[in-house]
Amino acid sequence: MGAIGLEGLHDVSKPATTEDVVSLGTLAELTGFPVDYIKRELLSGDEEVTEMTMTELRKRVLAYLDSNF
Repeated sequence: MGAIGLEGLHDVSKPATTEDVVSLGTLAELTGFPVDYIKRELLSGDEEVTEMTMTELRKRVLAYLDSNF
């Protein structure tokens, strides 16, 4: 365990790169949306995804916005 129990966290002082991986659980915590809602809106029904790259997340969010607004 680290000095104050923060091992496993990554440096967020720098912008995320396109290859950084985002966990859907972490995305849910940060946005306040349930994981099931995120999966329903961003993924096709047959996908079992628990994480994706920033590039993939951006692409899926833009597609969602284009189709809904």
